[in-house]
Amino acid sequence: MTSAFYKKPTYWFASFYSIMYYAAGSFVFSFYAIWLSKEIGLTAKQTGIIYSFNYFISLIIMIIYGVYQDKLVLKKHLIWFQSIIITCAAPALIYVYEPLLRHNFYAGVIFGSFFLGFGWVAGMGLIDSYCEKISRAFDFEFGQCRTWGCIAYAVGTFIAGILISINPHLNFWAASVVGICFMVLNLNFKPDLSKSSSVVFQKKEKLSFNEIVSVFALKKFWIFVVYVLGTYSLYNIYDQQLFPVYFTQQFEDVNDGYRLYGILNSFQVFLEAAVMFCVPFVVNKVGAKNALIFAAFISATRIFLTGHVESIAIISVIKLMHCLEISTILVSVFKYIDNNFNARLSATVFLIGYQVAGSVGVILFSTFVGNFYDTHGSATTFNNLGLVVLAFMIFAVFFLSRDKKSDNPKLEDNIKS
Repeated sequence: MTSAFYKKPTYWFASFYSIMYYAAGSFVFSFYAIWLSKEIGLTAKQTGIIYSFNYFISLIIMIIYGVYQDKLVLKKHLIWFQSIIITCAAPALIYVYEPLLRHNFYAGVIFGSFFLGFGWVAGMGLIDSYCEKISRAFDFEFGQCRTWGCIAYAVGTFIAGILISINPHLNFWAASVVGICFMVLNLNFKPDLSKSSSVVFQKKEKLSFNEIVSVFALKKFWIFVVYVLGTYSLYNIYDQQLFPVYFTQQFEDVNDGYRLYGILNSFQVFLEAAVMFCVPFVVNKVGAKNALIFAAFISATRIFLTGHVESIAIISVIKLMHCLEISTILVSVFKYIDNNFNARLSATVFLIGYQVAGSVGVILFSTFVGNFYDTHGSATTFNNLGLVVLAFMIFAVFFLSRDKKSDNPKLEDNIKS
């Protein structure tokens, strides 16, 4: 009889990987934009350049991370590398990054894009895919360990808000302290794949480069990428680029909007943790494809409703609905990959098919959507954006592959759907 997930040491190792990683991320990124503008004195244009470089360089890093981690399986080479990055957060950001941004802006931009890209912007996908591999290897749900990452980020953000009011550098030192704990955790994690519940993880032969590249010849991989481009990337533009501005504009005093938005953000993260814990059971029941369709429906509904309501209370509820969408899609994507692709290629498909595709979509569409918003106003923009996401949801109904888990651990190169 399979033991309860909370009795498995591997579950707690995966959970603490999420806790440590997302706690450190909250200390570095919760007030990153405020640190750049208020403490360093950068303009909005300069901040935009930094974000663009961060995400562009991270696209390349995601590809490297995905391919290399699939070859490593559960070996910790890249996790050790990330632990070093996290531990070096304070000295690197305080004594290298900050002076460069002040005195040699573009040198600072380049340094930061690689350091933050390897550590967090691309690193998030690596940690999630690594924890997901642990969950499959030792038979527990990824969402159950990822829940702790949500909680850690929420608590870390609360602490970071206190620390930044004292001295912003304290947040970076806090991240470095977490990095040391991350190293200790990594030192003690020794996965024994001979005890894995999955035959895939017991295979001795290494993945070849041709096997990894062959996934890009699969029709269903590109159908999955189209789904991500039309739903997840457009949703991110709405949620990160448009909604915060629209929300705060509903208040006579914009500071009231900032305060309420901050409260909603904190509450939302805790809701995400609760949903993240429960959603694997729902996804197992309805199937990964149906869950991805549901996530797209929630996205389209949120976007479309935003253009039709004026009540602050209802708009706040729409904001909190984010927890349903983001938790469902993250768990469903891993389940979909596991059901429709070779399980040994999960990091490659996740980081390239999901993370890279989503980021490319933001890069391609964000300027156009922003200009459309400025020209046609919020209501028209949200209506049209919601309809586009709805169209891609319908695309998913007809073209995403049905859930079908192969018992053959060999690469499904010849499977076309």
